[in-house]
Amino acid sequence: AVARAPVPPTPRPEEVAEVTLGTGAVRAEVLPQPTDAVPKKGLDLSLGALERKLAVFNPAGRYITRPIERRVPGLTVKGTYFVSSGVLFQKNDGAGFREKDFRLLQAQNIVEAELNYRISSGLEIASVNHFLYDAVYDIESSRGLFADKVDSAFQMYDDFDRIARELYVSYRTPKLDVVVGKQQIAWGKMDGRFIDVINSMDGREGVQLESGDYERRRLPLWMANATYYFGKTSMNVLWIPDYTPDLSPVYGSPWFSPLIPPTDQMARVNQPLLDGQTNTLGDSFLTLKEPDWDEFSDHQAAARLDSAIGKLTWGAIYYYAWERSAVDEVVGRFMVGLNPRLTFQPNVKRLHHFGITSDYAWTASSVPVVGNLPMVLRLEALYTTGVRMTDSNRQADARAGTLNNGLSERNTLRAAVALELALPDNLVINFQPSFFLTTNWDRGLGSGFGGAFSDRWALAPVLYVEKPIRATRDRLKFTATVTPYISWPDQGFQGIKNKLTMSYELSQYIRGKITYTSYSGGDRGDLFGQYGDWDNIGIEMGYNF
Repeated sequence: AVARAPVPPTPRPEEVAEVTLGTGAVRAEVLPQPTDAVPKKGLDLSLGALERKLAVFNPAGRYITRPIERRVPGLTVKGTYFVSSGVLFQKNDGAGFREKDFRLLQAQNIVEAELNYRISSGLEIASVNHFLYDAVYDIESSRGLFADKVDSAFQMYDDFDRIARELYVSYRTPKLDVVVGKQQIAWGKMDGRFIDVINSMDGREGVQLESGDYERRRLPLWMANATYYFGKTSMNVLWIPDYTPDLSPVYGSPWFSPLIPPTDQMARVNQPLLDGQTNTLGDSFLTLKEPDWDEFSDHQAAARLDSAIGKLTWGAIYYYAWERSAVDEVVGRFMVGLNPRLTFQPNVKRLHHFGITSDYAWTASSVPVVGNLPMVLRLEALYTTGVRMTDSNRQADARAGTLNNGLSERNTLRAAVALELALPDNLVINFQPSFFLTTNWDRGLGSGFGGAFSDRWALAPVLYVEKPIRATRDRLKFTATVTPYISWPDQGFQGIKNKLTMSYELSQYIRGKITYTSYSGGDRGDLFGQYGDWDNIGIEMGYNF
């Protein structure tokens, strides 16, 4: 018998490695294999595995937008799902005329669908649609929140004007841009609205409204928008046949002022009050007549000139527009027994807006501790003429029998200067003193567009700090905004608003944010002081696909 060596098994392809010899010949070697059998891959519950899954988690993109784009060449589809909730921290015993036993401020769900279709080079059609549902009016309807009875838009977008947020045709060349349709124009870069006045605003959140919310809170208008570029200068002209008033907090909404009577218990059952037909004094209000785009004389117009000179850019604007909120004008007087009552006609009037803007960017070298320090100095100012304000003294005269319209006209100025510093480790600091003035002010005047809150002038020195965390590849970010409000000669310190935010980018598709906002200082009749019991925490999640 001849003894034979055992024949080794044929190695699997993954076990074979090619080795190049010095002569150029190639031979195969069998890679060493572990003695134990490799177990089947199980469920990985580690944080790293979760991050990897989130990085590619985009079901709407995979099953909706991408298939549509493959079927329709030239079409781009994007979308966003945004959920935002806010909860009060303060006690439950009410504030002023408002029931404050509700804890939830909002439970908003917003779906945005954006479609862009490229017809030819430079020619596109865009459609941006919003679908909003705020569940807070179902959850808290028995605890003081009933604004949906006043305006259904507080709870849900259920008409074309709200759902069709933007719808326009654009034609762009190196020298000329023309955009025709429903759109929003973002003039201004400041924290707050100074020259950013083209579109009205959905101000349902009142003093809680932030600059970061403007993109989805502006109310787009139908307009023709043309910009011509020549050298380092551009000219932007707007023709606006449309008109949309601001949406402000109303009875039964979380941010309706606690200074305004009657109590929520009385208001919710007073349908004429909710419909705007009367007030707590028993006065009568006629139907508001808004500008009509069928009338050419009711159209609005604006122009903006921008230019650059080295590191300096500057601009000048003019806007001929209607008031954003109706003003109640006295048109009659009547008696109920021995008590005089007034008849008001809500209407809007033309305003002339004149604005300037400038930016100067430079880098300071050899700064102690910091080294090179990039900086931007920014200025925006808006002067408005003929702003109508309620005059309590003139209304008292009207009630006494000396009939007048109960209003006074003043000019207003609002301006801001901002210094932005880009420090090491991506630390950003922005200091922005904001100024508001009503000319020829006297006691008895209410608030008007551009002016201070119930005072001659006001100063709001805003401080903003932003710090991303390098260890998270800047995905984790902390920001703080502090806004004190000081006015003169009557109100003085009107309180301070503090906002602290922690945001995290889970992936390129998913982002989350937690915000704590507090109001402190001032008296109950002040801008921020009236919301001293409205400290709240908000949680937001956004999914982009």
